Amino acid sequence: MSVTAGSWADAIGGFREHGPIFLAGACGEPTAFLDAMEEDPELGQGRVFTGVWIPGVNARDPTSANSNRRALSTFATPALAGSVASGLTDILPLHYSETYRWLAGPARVAGAVIQVPPPKKGTIGLGVASDFTPAVMESGAPVVAQLNPAMPDTLNGPRYRIDRFSALIEAETQVLQYDVGSPNDTFRTIAGHVAELINDNDYVQFGLGKLQTSVLRALDGHRGLQLHGGMISVEFLACLETGVFASATTGVALGDDAFYRTVALDPRISFREVGFTHSATTLASLPSFVSVNSILEVDLLGQGNGEFMGREQITGHGGLVDFIRGSKASPGGRSILALPATASGGTRSRIVPRLTKDTPVTVARSDPDWIVTEFGAANMRFATVEERAQRLIAIAAPRHREELSRAWDEISGRGEAN
Repeated sequence: MSVTAGSWADAIGGFREHGPIFLAGACGEPTAFLDAMEEDPELGQGRVFTGVWIPGVNARDPTSANSNRRALSTFATPALAGSVASGLTDILPLHYSETYRWLAGPARVAGAVIQVPPPKKGTIGLGVASDFTPAVMESGAPVVAQLNPAMPDTLNGPRYRIDRFSALIEAETQVLQYDVGSPNDTFRTIAGHVAELINDNDYVQFGLGKLQTSVLRALDGHRGLQLHGGMISVEFLACLETGVFASATTGVALGDDAFYRTVALDPRISFREVGFTHSATTLASLPSFVSVNSILEVDLLGQGNGEFMGREQITGHGGLVDFIRGSKASPGGRSILALPATASGGTRSRIVPRLTKDTPVTVARSDPDWIVTEFGAANMRFATVEERAQRLIAIAAPRHREELSRAWDEISGRGEAN
């Protein structure tokens, strides 16, 4: 059932011949196995690796030491930029809910390498990273685990019998750490507008990054909120202790060791798989579910680009659209998309007349309820095309509003009439 440390080649030698090998992402990243692949270019040669590796969090490329390895990723990350450009990594444009279904069946996963805490009473948990691994468990594929004493076991999370694992390799490495940094005044102002759209006792979801941190701080004074989402960060703990939040259901935690140890044993926090956290059925059953996410740019029709910077893909769909549509199905729910009004030192507006022809639409114009910048909040729900455009122009940076108004006149046909 177990193998000795260092024998990764033997461990994955039992994987099926065909199909991708799943490598856990977020803080469940199997660091010891990735280290071994960098040290031994022969390890995993000729194989395709897949996973949900998050920009700004997962900084490894499984193809880096061997051009005979390939990868399939649902996110474009800085670490993968070189292998994407060279054709060694392909991007899968999938929502989180569809990624989970793909891994559980159609992907035909050959095997998986994950990271787990030490076993307890004949079972093994997934630690503070329970997002996609359960899909592979459902698939029946063989699973090899880095048994890491540094990964805390959780009080509320998925558990599996030890015999579900084809191999356990004990290797203590630091669990991946995440520090989002300090939000600036623009994010704090945006967060203030977002907080005004959230009511006591709402269910709330946040995306990853400085927006989440800013909004959590801005919610001081709210009470009885319940977090339901894909991840929690360090800032959430203060909100839990002060009563802003009463509970959390999440897929992963992202922070430091002290944070991981605390959230793992808090009975108010449950770790669940993406098949539950992002399920349309689950989200529709939550009353007043509010999704709060960031976006890169929006156009005057209300369409959002959440993936591309110019012609370069820098991230992926993630769970963005799952949560937006889940909030619309929730009784009393609403979706919020937030972004700074400008980029490039204020010279470029993030509210644009139309997304360029080379930019895929991540969020359809009919999906968001509110779009928020530091200059205010625009209500998109039940708004006409004209109302949407005018409301978005009103929350653009003042220096860009006249240009956007002229562009909208052209788009709507009024420019030719004049």
